[in-house]
Amino acid sequence: MLGRFFRVSGRERRFFLEALTLQLCVGLLLKVIPFRRIPKLFRSRESGVDSQQADIVLCIKQAIERAGKVLPWRNRCLVSSLVARKMLNRRDVPSQLSLGVAKDTGGKTVAHAWLSSGNAEVTGKHGDYQELFVF
Repeated sequence: MLGRFFRVSGRERRFFLEALTLQLCVGLLLKVIPFRRIPKLFRSRESGVDSQQADIVLCIKQAIERAGKVLPWRNRCLVSSLVARKMLNRRDVPSQLSLGVAKDTGGKTVAHAWLSSGNAEVTGKHGDYQELFVF
């Protein structure tokens, strides 16, 4: 695992370390701050995504996926989406975070969060979720 870390470029290592650190922080933040404050803390600016920003979006998506595999617990979709939002905001890249629900095969309601930036899914929707809230 450590060998793989050093085989990637310095840029990818920095994105990975940022994603890993933020996933730890956001996971803790969600445990101590009421959810109603989260949209205010994780706002995004409005505008389109240019081609240079599309490259950043892809790097952030890969970093979030890699960091999620290394952490000792399974990161939930909300943590990954909020981390991606924070990383994109730091680089002035707009995004849209969606929260939705669906029924699983047993009829249970399941919630999901996903993030998109321009036409790219940063953290995937992965199913037929009814969108309830967007910020």
